[in-house]
Amino acid sequence: MKILPALVLLALALSLGALEIPKSSKFDKRITYASYNADDVFLIKVRSGYVSMLKFSEDERIVNIASGFSNGWDLAEKDNFLFIKAKPYAVDAKEQQTMFDESGEAVEFEGASVIQPNPEDWKTNLIVTTTKRVYVFDLQLEEENSKTNVNYKVDFVYPSEIKREKEAKKIAQILADQQATEKAALNDEIQKVNVPRNWNFVMHVNKGSDTIAPDFAYDDGIFTYLGFNSTKTIPSVFLFDEANKESILNTHQNKNGRYDVLVIHKTAEKILLRSGNKLVGIVNQGYGKNPLDRTYDTTKQSVKREILE
Repeated sequence: MKILPALVLLALALSLGALEIPKSSKFDKRITYASYNADDVFLIKVRSGYVSMLKFSEDERIVNIASGFSNGWDLAEKDNFLFIKAKPYAVDAKEQQTMFDESGEAVEFEGASVIQPNPEDWKTNLIVTTTKRVYVFDLQLEEENSKTNVNYKVDFVYPSEIKREKEAKKIAQILADQQATEKAALNDEIQKVNVPRNWNFVMHVNKGSDTIAPDFAYDDGIFTYLGFNSTKTIPSVFLFDEANKESILNTHQNKNGRYDVLVIHKTAEKILLRSGNKLVGIVNQGYGKNPLDRTYDTTKQSVKREILE
């Protein structure tokens, strides 16, 4: 049988019963921080006549507190804070006590025995249950004249939660970057200038309607494109059908060099442009002469149009 050296056995014993001691702030050693681990027991050092405070995460609330010596400790909770203070303990047993009256005469009476907080008897454990976690503590009362730093405040930090938040932010950023890239690519696709298939258009411009007459017109087999220079007014667009009825057409605008391009979501034989009393008729003389191999609802095969009501 192999015998372990005494120092190794001592190290193992210490590691098995080790306490998690809160780390001191660089500004004041009485202000401390503890990294939460569900498997750790945290040592809280208190001095008689002083109060110590534990601060848990902002989003949790204390549900239950249990101490091995509740008669000797004043434990008060408020939201995510727990305040700890040692208090004297009155035993039930009566003992004969002596007091002196105003004349100096001794007066005998029976009174309860009160034990003042002391490091030996006030050592105990504390378990705190919150809405999110369970905390386990050892409470240690220090001597009044001890130079040991006590815990005025213990602020808990949560490494695993911080890690999860960082990972969630990282994933959210990746998704946002992907969406931005896809949106930019889609926008580039939409803004591309399409190859004209038909320039065979003629216009009939009513008197005084020159300011709504396009400088050029063409279609790509799917959409109709009307170009206006900066001196022109962009008109409303209507389909003029065989029954001489007008219906408004859907449009959007692009920029092509120094021209504003009105993109009409249709190819048609006759189109009317209106702005107030101004009127321009456009006839597509190449309509239906060079059809596409199939019907598209947008000029981009990667883009699908949806009409929102």
